Amino acid sequence: GQGHERPEGDFCPICTLPIPLPMEDHSTISCCCMKEICDGCIVAAQKRGMFDCAFCRTPIPGNDADRLAMIQARVLKKDPEAI
Repeated sequence: GQGHERPEGDFCPICTLPIPLPMEDHSTISCCCMKEICDGCIVAAQKRGMFDCAFCRTPIPGNDADRLAMIQARVLKKDPEAI
């Protein structure tokens, strides 16, 4: 085909399928690991009773201050996705 290849970040790290466009409507970025996970994998994890991060299994913070602290920790570790 003559289609364009999508960047690696456009694929869910769990199911490895491309996240539909517009990506912000079909995925969530986890503040703990900075992975963009498709809504399908999030729903599948919740159906199995897992309400932590579907990728790294870190408990999801309940407030903005804790979310910001997680993102700042990723920045301090020089994670390019968090910067």
